[in-house]
Amino acid sequence: MPSPIPAATQSPTPAPAAKAAVLLVDDNPHNLAAFEASLDGIDAELIKSTSGEHALRQLLSRNDFAVVVLDVQMPMMDGFETARLMRSRQRNQQTPIIFVTAYSRDDVQVLEAYKMGAVDFLFKPITPEVLRAKTSVFIDLHKRSEQVRMQSELLREHERREHERLLEEEKRAWDESAMRGRLEELARSDQRKDEFLAMLGHELRTPLAPIVTALHLLKERLGNAEDVGSPEGKILATVERQMSHLRRLVDDLLDISRINSGKIELNLVEVCLAALVNEVVQGLMPAAQERQHTLEVEMPSEPLVVKGDAVRLTQIATNLLQNAFRYTEPGGRIRVGVVRRGNAVELYVTDNGTGIEPQLLSGVFDMFVQRRSGANGGLGVGLTLVRRLVELHSGTVLASSEGLGKGSQFTVTLPLLYAGIRAKENCEHAEAHGVAQEPPQLTSSADLPVVAAAGDSGTVAVIDDNEDIRETLRELLEAWNYSVRCAGDGIEGVALILEHKPVVSFVDVGMPRMDGFALAREIRGRLGAAPTLVAMTGFGRPSDFAEAAASGFNGYLVKPIDVKDLRKFLPAPPKT
Repeated sequence: MPSPIPAATQSPTPAPAAKAAVLLVDDNPHNLAAFEASLDGIDAELIKSTSGEHALRQLLSRNDFAVVVLDVQMPMMDGFETARLMRSRQRNQQTPIIFVTAYSRDDVQVLEAYKMGAVDFLFKPITPEVLRAKTSVFIDLHKRSEQVRMQSELLREHERREHERLLEEEKRAWDESAMRGRLEELARSDQRKDEFLAMLGHELRTPLAPIVTALHLLKERLGNAEDVGSPEGKILATVERQMSHLRRLVDDLLDISRINSGKIELNLVEVCLAALVNEVVQGLMPAAQERQHTLEVEMPSEPLVVKGDAVRLTQIATNLLQNAFRYTEPGGRIRVGVVRRGNAVELYVTDNGTGIEPQLLSGVFDMFVQRRSGANGGLGVGLTLVRRLVELHSGTVLASSEGLGKGSQFTVTLPLLYAGIRAKENCEHAEAHGVAQEPPQLTSSADLPVVAAAGDSGTVAVIDDNEDIRETLRELLEAWNYSVRCAGDGIEGVALILEHKPVVSFVDVGMPRMDGFALAREIRGRLGAAPTLVAMTGFGRPSDFAEAAASGFNGYLVKPIDVKDLRKFLPAPPKT
């Protein structure tokens, strides 16, 4: 049974059918008057015609005659001829006809009448009650037919609307399914992109590791030639600056991937923002001098403390300043400052560089997009990373520019934790413990305790399946007067450590046959807590730190390894 049509979609009830009509045909006006009198008060409209021709015109003009009362004997066109022409039209093939005649019953004539579709045959003079009774039957039949027709139309309309509703539901379901499929595909695509970025960062870090180590080794062998301004020193300085830039690009790629996948965690502490920014400025001063930029610094008259991750806040300030360096011509002016705005703190970086077109301001924080005029390299992820990190600190970042050639300003707004005397004491305590001067490095994990090596230097082990990383690190350690043993996979590494018992072992995490985590568990199971094990990898995710700690590693280094981080795990080198 069809379901009810919802009220909002129901079709209006068809208008009631017009009143049924009876066509009275006779050439004699008196007879017509008699017919009319006989049918007086009947529930039908009475239409009179005095000839067959006129009757046919009436039949052409309307289609609601319940019955035709037709005189047989008429001049020009008798009743039979009128009936034949009437039946020739499809519309009137089923219209009931009652023939009337003043002549005696003629069986041949009656038979002829019935052949033409007559439903009855009456003789004059007509008995009014008989005519009325017979006509009423056909009027009632006509009414019932009209009711059936209207019900049929209602049913057809209902079926049509129900069909349209089902089609609309199917279309909506298809659209929703297509949209879900599209969203799922976009989600998969986004996940593949994040996985690609993470893998790209890892794969880039692997070849960077031996290059960085080789650079440090070259500096050692040249006797820090860059300090004396020699040609070799200038070359080394250039390589080191570009290596630092490349390393930062790789770190940005990995950080974007971690943020997008929700895998980045903030180590929230109380941070003196002005002190942190001042340290960033001091660290970038050589880059500013190289490009002959004038770097102006505005710091607040009172210490301002925010709740944040010192490493990530350093990253934000660094990216904004380096962005200003990149888009400001040599000799330009850059201003950086920290100011209080009510219950908030603003970090701003302003330059008089190439500027940004007004219609492009909204896109400067989009990933992989270089929106500023006169692009000077970069992947277009630095500002995206700034925005994501600022949002993780419950802050906002805005870009503004008056147009091309009129410079730009980037403003980071963070919630102020507190200021004044308490902040001053906090900042002085942080400086006394080296927090403000040297923010934590991204290449080490504060969650992993470092076990200092005891006794003399002994032997240092390097276990890595990448020959270039293994050999350059060996040569650097040997240049520092350490005795070095190397292995190319985890199984060889376990044998090396068990035989030579090195004072510290640097172990790559991802190796064939046995990975670094399995190696650490094996060594801890056999030798206990004594050997110092340091994990090395191109990844730096919190999950990697956690797995390293759970496996028994004492420390964690992210490739390419910074020499300062490497030295933290080494005992004092033996005297030559």
